[in-house]
Amino acid sequence: GTMTVFENCTVVLDVKNVPFKEKNKLRLALLQNGANISYVISKECSFVVTSSVNDLSSNRQRSIQKLQVPVVGTQYVWSCLDQGHLMPLTKHNLAPQLLYPVSTTLVLFRCACLPDRIFSFTQCRVYKEGDHGLPEFPSYFQVAKYSVFERTAVVQDKLVFCVTSEDAVEAYLQLMKEMETEGFTKTHTLPPEVERLASYSLQQLLLEEKLNCSTLSQEVGVFVELVWTEALGSLNNILTVPVSRISLNDVSRVEGLLLQAQKTEKEDEVKALLEEVNTLLPLRMIDPPSKHKLVSQKLDLCQLIRDIVNVSEATLGSPSPSSLGKYRALRCSIEVVPPQNPEFHVVSQLPVQIQQILRVSRGVELQLFREDLGNIKPLLHSTSSSSFVGILSRGLLLPRVGVEQHGIERTDIGNLGGGIYFSDSLKTSVKYSKPSVTDGSRLLLVCEVALGRCKDLLKKDTTLTCAPDGYHSVHGVRRSPNRLSEFEDDEFVVYNTEQIRMKYVVQYSLEGDELKEFQPQIKTFVELSHLTDTTADVCDEGLESTKNPLEEINAGLLDSSGQKLPLQAVNVKCKLMDLLCQVIIFQTYTNQSAVPIEAKYVFPLEETAAVCGFEAFINGKHVIGKVKEKEQARKEYKQAIEKGHGAYLMDQDAPDVFTISVGNLPPGATVLIKVTFITELLVRSGSIIFSLSGSVAPWQQSAALNQTTQVRWFSLSMSIEMPYEIIDLSSSHRIKTKRTDCKAVISTLPGQTLGSEGLQVSFSLSNIHMPRMWVENHPDKDSQACMLVFYPDFKSSGVSSSGGPSSVSDVVILLDSSKSMRGDSMLNARRIALQVLKSLDRSLKINIISFSTENLLCGSGGSTDLWRPLRILSLLPPCRGVRNILLLSDGHVQNQPLTLQLVRENSCHTRLFTCGLSLTANRHMLRALAQAGGGTYEFFDTKMKHTWTEKVRAQVQRMESPGCRSVAVKWQQFSPTAPPPVQAPSQLHALFSDCHSLVYGFVPHCTQATLFGDLSGQEIKTMVSTTELQKTKGTFLHKLTARAIIRDYEDGILSNSEAEHEGKKAELKSYIIELSKEFSILSQFTSFVAIEERLDSGFTDIPKIISEEDVDILPYMDWTEERLMAADIIGAEEDVWVTTKWSITTVVI
Repeated sequence: GTMTVFENCTVVLDVKNVPFKEKNKLRLALLQNGANISYVISKECSFVVTSSVNDLSSNRQRSIQKLQVPVVGTQYVWSCLDQGHLMPLTKHNLAPQLLYPVSTTLVLFRCACLPDRIFSFTQCRVYKEGDHGLPEFPSYFQVAKYSVFERTAVVQDKLVFCVTSEDAVEAYLQLMKEMETEGFTKTHTLPPEVERLASYSLQQLLLEEKLNCSTLSQEVGVFVELVWTEALGSLNNILTVPVSRISLNDVSRVEGLLLQAQKTEKEDEVKALLEEVNTLLPLRMIDPPSKHKLVSQKLDLCQLIRDIVNVSEATLGSPSPSSLGKYRALRCSIEVVPPQNPEFHVVSQLPVQIQQILRVSRGVELQLFREDLGNIKPLLHSTSSSSFVGILSRGLLLPRVGVEQHGIERTDIGNLGGGIYFSDSLKTSVKYSKPSVTDGSRLLLVCEVALGRCKDLLKKDTTLTCAPDGYHSVHGVRRSPNRLSEFEDDEFVVYNTEQIRMKYVVQYSLEGDELKEFQPQIKTFVELSHLTDTTADVCDEGLESTKNPLEEINAGLLDSSGQKLPLQAVNVKCKLMDLLCQVIIFQTYTNQSAVPIEAKYVFPLEETAAVCGFEAFINGKHVIGKVKEKEQARKEYKQAIEKGHGAYLMDQDAPDVFTISVGNLPPGATVLIKVTFITELLVRSGSIIFSLSGSVAPWQQSAALNQTTQVRWFSLSMSIEMPYEIIDLSSSHRIKTKRTDCKAVISTLPGQTLGSEGLQVSFSLSNIHMPRMWVENHPDKDSQACMLVFYPDFKSSGVSSSGGPSSVSDVVILLDSSKSMRGDSMLNARRIALQVLKSLDRSLKINIISFSTENLLCGSGGSTDLWRPLRILSLLPPCRGVRNILLLSDGHVQNQPLTLQLVRENSCHTRLFTCGLSLTANRHMLRALAQAGGGTYEFFDTKMKHTWTEKVRAQVQRMESPGCRSVAVKWQQFSPTAPPPVQAPSQLHALFSDCHSLVYGFVPHCTQATLFGDLSGQEIKTMVSTTELQKTKGTFLHKLTARAIIRDYEDGILSNSEAEHEGKKAELKSYIIELSKEFSILSQFTSFVAIEERLDSGFTDIPKIISEEDVDILPYMDWTEERLMAADIIGAEEDVWVTTKWSITTVVI
C-alpha cells in the first residue's frame, strides 16, 4: 500500500522558499510513506527534493554533481503518491546539467599554530570526496590559489587537509607537480560550460580575472559608452570646471562641510560653510531653497564625482580612454545575455520593450554576499541612467544622510527610512525610472537580495536605519481591497549592502518613449601609456647622504642684503619635564655700522619644535609677538603701519623656518632677541637625549681665516624634573650640577662656545619603562592639562619569546604602482623600499609585491586595488608569529570599506604599517589603514628628505618589535559635571616595545587614567595615576597640549569616516583658533604679528631681562662641577673626566 511508496529511500528536503505549512505537509507525506529524511547529501541519498535548483547552495550543487544524485521538484512527491509507486527519476530530474563527471582538484586547508617542523607531503593523508570520516569543511570559504588541468576521461579526486598555510602551499605545489607527471596539461582558462560547476568562491575569482580581459564585444562597448556619457553629461551640465580638475581630497572636504552645515543651526555659519563648498565645487545649478534638500543634492553630486574620479584613475587618466579602458575601470563584469538563452526568458517576461539584457557581476559582492541569511529573491531596483557608472563600479549605496527631517525631501530615504529599496513588480519600478538623455532607453537593475527574516509592515516608518531586532529586512505590504496599508506598492528594503548581489541590467523602453540613435565609436583595445619616468634607476646613494636644508639657511639677524649682524652672546634657558622640553634662547646683536639698518630675523626650527613666544628689545623698545587670526593679523599690521607705529608681521616661510622683520635699527643699537620654543625629547635605546642645534648660535665666520672675529659668549642653564631617579647624566660640554634623585639643575662652565655640532645632554631613568602621568594646573584659571607617557617593554613580559605569538615571521613590502603614483612618487617609494631592505634584520623572510589593477610590466598603471594583495595574504596567514606589511602609497585606494575591513579582520596575525608619499596623498586613509592594522603611519615629505632615514629607522624598529593594538585611554574624572576630555591624538596608534608614546589632554579634575589595548590577543589594562611629584602649576604642559591638539587637527584622524573627519574639522575650527591664540602656538589659521611697546625708561637692561627667566629649581643646594665628556655623543676622542666635588655647605633651616 501507500505505506511503502518511498520505502528504503533516503531523501534530502531542500525547500527554502516554500511556506512553512507546505514544508510540513511534504515532510509528513515522505515520512508516513516510508522515507528516511537526511540533512546531508551522501552516497546513500536517493534523491533531493527542492522548489528550484537555484535555491540549492553551491556546495550542495557540487555534492549532487559529484555523487550523481537526482534532483526533483516538490510536485514529484505528490505525483508518486497519486500513482502509488516511484516514478522514473530520469524524466523528472530538474538538474541534468549537474550530472556529468568533471575533473576537479581541491586543496583545502585550515590554519593553527604548531612547533617548527619540516613539511612532508608523503605523510599527508589524501582523501576522496566520498571517504568515511572526511573532515568537515565550511561551506563559505575563499580560494587563495587555484590551477586548472586538462585530461580526458578521468576523475581525479584528491582532498588534502593541512593545518597551516605554509603546509597548504607546499601540498599545493606537490599536487601540481604530481599531476603534471601523470600527463595532465595545465591550462589558463576554464571552459565556460565547466565554469558553472566551480564553487561560488572560485567563480568569483574567475570573474575578477575576466575583468582584466583584453577584448570587449560591440554590444557591451556601446552599453559602457552609454552609461559613461550619461554620467559625464549630467556632471558637465552642473560643474563649471572639468571634473578631471577636482581632487578626491576636495570632494572629502566638501562632504565634511556639508555634514557640518546639516548639523548647524546658525544661519551665518551655514552661509560661510556653503560659500566654501561653492569655491571647492563650482556649480552651474541654482541652489534649492531648503537647506536639507541642498545638502542631500550636493552629497549625491559628491558621490557621482567620486565615482567618475575613481573610475578615471583606473583609465590611467587618459583624456579619451577607450571603451575597453572604461569597461575595466568599472571593475564589474558585463556580458550580453543572448535572447536564446534560458536566462533571457526568465527576465524577459516583463511587459515592456526589451532592447537587451546584460549579466553583471561585481567581485566584491560575490565575496561579501550574505548567502547564509537565506530567503534570496530576485528583485528590481530602478534609478536614473546617470548613476549607473557609480552603481556598477561600487555597488548600490545606502543614502548618506539619515536625518529624520529629510524624509520629505528625497525619494531614496523613503517610506521605510534610510535603506536600499527594491520592488517585485516592474509597474512599481517604472515609476522611478526616466529615459536616458543619450538614447532614450531606460535601465533597470535586477538583484538577488538576501532578505533573510523579513518583517511585513503596514505603516510607514521613515526613521528606520536598520531592520528591526531579529529581522534582516522589511517589506512594506501594499494595500488591497481587504487589507488596509499605507503602501501603494510592495517595497522591500535592506539596510546592509552585503545583502545585495547584482545579476542583470535590463535596457528597455515604454510605449511612447522616443528612442534616439546612439552610435559611439568603440575602441576595444587598451592604450598603454608611455611610462618613461618610472624606469629611471633609483640612485645608488642612499637616503643617509641627504643634507638637512636647515643647515643651509642663513640664520640670525640679517640686514636687507642678507648680511648677518654680529652676534655677541647666546644665553639658553631650558626646562625639561619627563620627555618634554621648553627652550628659551636669548641672542644679543649689535648694529656696528654707522647707518640705520632695516633688519629681519630668521630662526630655523626642527620639525618637532614649535615656537610659542617671540620678543625683541631694541634700545628701549619692546616688541612682542602675538598670535592672531590671519585676517585679523593682516588688519592690525595695516592699521599700525598707517598710524606710524612699529609693527611686524611674521610669515612662516616653511613650517621649519620662523621669519619676522624687526624694523629699524639705529647705528650702534643693541638688540636682544628672545625666542621660546617647545619640543619633545628623543629616546634612544633607553636614554633620554636633549640636543640643541648649533644653528641657534649663528656666529659670523670671517672668510679670510675661516675663524671667528668676535668674542662669543655662550651659556646654558637647564632644570630637569623626572618621575624617577636620574642616572648616567652626561653632557658634551663642561657643566656644573645640583641634584636630588629626581631633579637636577645644570649650568655650563664659562669659556665654552656653541659650535656647529651643537650641544647634547643625555641621561637615563631608573624605571624608564614605567607608565606615568603628569598634571599641570593653570595659574590663572580653572584648567588642567594632563600628559601620559608610555615607553613599554613587552619583551621582558615574556610575550615575545622566539616563535611566540608576537615574534615577527615575515615582512611584505607593498608598492603601490597605480597611476597617481607616477613619476617622483614612484621613485621615492623605491628609494624608501631600498632603505627598508637595508635596515631589516637579515634573518627575516621578505617579500615585495607591486600592485595596481593592471599588472603592467612597467611602472605605474591603473587604479589602486589594494584589497586584492591584502586578501591573498589574509588567506595564507603565518602559522606562528606576526606578519608585517609595509605599504608605500599615496593612499588613493579603491573599495575603501572592504580594504579597511580586510585589514581589521586580519590584524591578529598581520600588522600594517603605512608610508605616505606625494603632496596630494590621502593621509586620512593611510592613517586609518595603519590604525586598523595595528601599525603606524609616517609621511615622507619631499621637502624634508633629511628626516627620511630616521623615519625608516623608526618604522623598521616598530616592525621588529612586539606591539599592542586597539589602544584607547579612559580618563577618570572625579567631578560628574566636568566637561568631557579633549585628547590628542584623538585616535591612538599601536604601542611598540621600546618606542615611546605621549598622550595629551585637557582634562579637568583628573588624576588617573587607564590604558586599554590588545597584546597578542590578550587584553591589557594599565592604570596610571599622578604622584604629588608629578603635579605642577604653570602653562608649560598647557602649551604642549595645545600644540598636540593643533597638530592632531592638522595631520591626525578625527573620525574613521573621511567625510565625518572633515565635518569635525569644520566644527572644531574656531576652537583651534582660540587655542592657538591663547597659547601662542601657530596653526594654519593664525600668524604672529609683533606689536611694539615703548619701555618707560627708554633703556634695555639685558642682564636683568635674562636673569628673570630663572630655571634653578634647587636654589637651596650648592653646585658640583662635572666635566663629563660623553665621547660617544659628540664623537670626540677626549678623556672622560671624573667628577670633582666642590665643598657643599649644609643648609640649616
